[in-house]
Amino acid sequence: MLIDVDFFFKIKISYLLFMRILLSYLFTINLASAQFGKINVTVDDRLLRSSERQKIAQIKNDISRFFSSNTWNDDYRDLNINLSISLIFQNSSQKGGLETFHAQILISDGVDIRFFDKSLQFNYNSGGTLYFDPVIFNPLGSLLAFYAHLSIAYYVDTYDFFGGNYNFDIAREIALRGVSSDFSKGWNNRMQLLKEIYDNKGLREARFAFYVATELFNNGKPDQALEEYSIMMNSLEKVFRQFPTGRTLYFLNAHHRELANNLQILGQNNILEQLAIMDPTHKAIYLFKSNSR
Repeated sequence: MLIDVDFFFKIKISYLLFMRILLSYLFTINLASAQFGKINVTVDDRLLRSSERQKIAQIKNDISRFFSSNTWNDDYRDLNINLSISLIFQNSSQKGGLETFHAQILISDGVDIRFFDKSLQFNYNSGGTLYFDPVIFNPLGSLLAFYAHLSIAYYVDTYDFFGGNYNFDIAREIALRGVSSDFSKGWNNRMQLLKEIYDNKGLREARFAFYVATELFNNGKPDQALEEYSIMMNSLEKVFRQFPTGRTLYFLNAHHRELANNLQILGQNNILEQLAIMDPTHKAIYLFKSNSR
């Protein structure tokens, strides 16, 4: 009796694809309410005059409320992303009869989201409402919305395969309006940042495969987990051949211990050795158990 090898191979591939879709669905069915959790905002205003400091006294609360009170994606509501936002004021000037503040901002979730922007330029009215309008450009509101959508997209990419495209597209629309606005400083760089993240399909695939693999591993399905870890490694190899590695190293730095632990349990010394080459800072972690045997 002849065995159709191609037939069984196709069944295996179909099963793995089904499992990826099923896990993606299970990730999303419980999403219900808060997209951003705790927003910790710090402000460094030491370079401003006393009168200028008084004008921005409420900006910490306004920024925190801005992230928490808006709905950024109707399909993913319970992401509960915690962000630390550092706003560093440099000076102020007059632009179009309005006082314009110049600042830098660092946004991080403490895992692998990290955005540093040193070209902020905006006016601020402590008595007004900080808002985002998808049609009308607002220097501060649109900038914060841009990074809110980038953060949401980064997270949703781990729940669904390229699921962040919707928020990436909105961020792109915001950037295009910023480029053509009276406050265009920095928006070309933000557009380039968006392009680098969006076009880096290898890293996006790797991050999704990692989370699927981890879920499978924790649910006692090592064979399927290993298939996803293999997909992750193939995608990381593409990244290291084609793209700058900065954000890839953020990802590996955030998850190197979990990767090392799971892959050591699975006996995947070859993958661990590859990771040690890609991420030499944590080489000892990846190879610890292998060297101790």
